[in-house]
Amino acid sequence: MKKKKIIFIILMGIVVSGIVLMYSSFALFSSNQISKPAITIKVGIMNGTVKIDGVLGTTLTVPAGGSKTFTVTLENLNGEQGKFLFYYIGTLPTGVKFGYLEEIGFDTPPNTNGVILAKNGKQTYSLYVSNQTSSSININLGSLGGLSNQPLSLPSNGHIIEKTSKSNSNITNIWKYDQTSGSSTFCVTGEESTCQSIAPQETYLAGTIIKYKVNDSLEKYFHVMFDDGDTLTLQQRENTVYDTAWYKEAKDNSKGPITILPVLEDATSTWSNVLDQTYTLGSTVFKDNAFTDCSYDNTNKLFNCTANKYTLPERTAKARMITAQEISALGCTINFRACPVWMYNYLSNSVNYGGTVNQSEGEYGANIGYWSTSTSLSYAEDVWGVRYNGNVIDVNYTSNTNLGGRAVVKIRK
Repeated sequence: MKKKKIIFIILMGIVVSGIVLMYSSFALFSSNQISKPAITIKVGIMNGTVKIDGVLGTTLTVPAGGSKTFTVTLENLNGEQGKFLFYYIGTLPTGVKFGYLEEIGFDTPPNTNGVILAKNGKQTYSLYVSNQTSSSININLGSLGGLSNQPLSLPSNGHIIEKTSKSNSNITNIWKYDQTSGSSTFCVTGEESTCQSIAPQETYLAGTIIKYKVNDSLEKYFHVMFDDGDTLTLQQRENTVYDTAWYKEAKDNSKGPITILPVLEDATSTWSNVLDQTYTLGSTVFKDNAFTDCSYDNTNKLFNCTANKYTLPERTAKARMITAQEISALGCTINFRACPVWMYNYLSNSVNYGGTVNQSEGEYGANIGYWSTSTSLSYAEDVWGVRYNGNVIDVNYTSNTNLGGRAVVKIRK
């Protein structure tokens, strides 16, 4: 009996030991099974957060013929440090220029090795898109993240973002404008021996002189009127067309510049390297407003454009004429020599009023000024225009052929 009891105890011990061993093995097996997915999940949620101009998003959109600079931020909002790739998806169409700009205050996007970002760390990039196609373009951005020591690979349709620049290859030279007599850097035409050539600028001052290839075989000199961000508004250094009435049929400013505009547009129609301008005189805003009828405020020395003497249908052309609103913004008044020299140089008697070049062109050689698109509020036959004596004046009868037109164009920087 005692012997049987001992055998029973031994068997029970073996059974209990087996159960404990099985449980331990199962626990170890379960632990191993759980630990591997835990690491996988941890890597999988290591995603970068992308913001475009401060708003969550991954698509850069630029319309046909446009260009834009975007501020794009890549952030690590995960619970720990991570490694990230940043890229664009797909192939860029011909005519689309895209990349990062090397600018102060911005980071360089990571290469194929990725970038390490601490928890809540971020990098900010300046990305530039120029779309010279006939359709709107969308560029989709992507980010891929993982643990700091984890190797990362671009997806099959992902591409690292390369460096680019805004520089327009048709700009063949740029000079700093300086009309101060006796200055060591005096430069009002781009051809003085004291002219100082400068590199492409992020921001251009009014008057800056640009030599530009308007097409593959023709270069012209221009002055910067306004820096529009990714584009520049320029006016040609000299008159583009000469001896042309504003409206030739009568002294009547209610018809609009329907004589000179087609002449100017024809003269610039082959300027393939300048941007098309689509506008409607009477509803397109130039500087302050869209009105075509303007008076002059002698007290404040500004133009007040408050009504439309005329409107014209929408037109698309390579060049247009300056407006009174723009003339005023550039500092011109009705006083002699009030305008910057570049605005009235290359006219028939400019030198007597501080200019540097007299130019008598056209059949009659008068060339006393150039037209604007703006009419005089006070008179039914007058139009504002820039004259050789350095001011803007409104006694230019619409049928007068002593003036011409000076092309205003837009180009990419």
